[in-house]
Amino acid sequence: MTNETTDIGSSVIDQMVAGGLIYAVPLFVISLVLFVEGKKRIPMTVGIVGFVLGFGLVGEVYPSLGNDLPVNESQFRFIAAVGIGVVSVSIAQMSMRFLAAGLVFLIITNLIEAGDQFNIDFEGDTILSGVLTLAAFFLSLSFRRLVPALMAGFVGTLGMMLALYISLDWDVARLDGVTAPDAYLALAGMMLSVFVQRRTGKNEDEEAFDENGYDF
Repeated sequence: MTNETTDIGSSVIDQMVAGGLIYAVPLFVISLVLFVEGKKRIPMTVGIVGFVLGFGLVGEVYPSLGNDLPVNESQFRFIAAVGIGVVSVSIAQMSMRFLAAGLVFLIITNLIEAGDQFNIDFEGDTILSGVLTLAAFFLSLSFRRLVPALMAGFVGTLGMMLALYISLDWDVARLDGVTAPDAYLALAGMMLSVFVQRRTGKNEDEEAFDENGYDF
């Protein structure tokens, strides 16, 4: 399964590199929208990417299904691409929830272990256990809002970098995070994206307040 997934990923990248600007320009635009508007556009961008990738990849599957299908290849591509797009959105939303829950679990577990070193029993003491529960609750609320923004910033930055590399005919293998440190620049872009998203959201809230305000 891992090899199949790797082969699919490699074929997608190879297809994008071969397409040049045809793929690079839309990829850059979608990544820029994700970078600026972040979590509000995650479902839309993930759905679009899933649809496009699905439409391009399922064509290789169609001939192996035989000649008795009630739909032609174009119809099959469209139906499969829609399904892949919907599933991609669901997986993205689920993964963000699991990531937020995992971060809360990691912090609470480390806090309990740190308390044990100082003879503080967070689990056995009723008051401390209640405080820990409240902390976990508020952390989960915070991370549920923060994780989508971080993911959007990271993926958006990587997408723009990939589009730039394809446009300039640079080696996209440098973005794998192993052969070269280029991919780690996305971490800086992620933090910048979170700042931009906060500013964008704040400006939109102010505009909405002005439009709904009252003149006396």
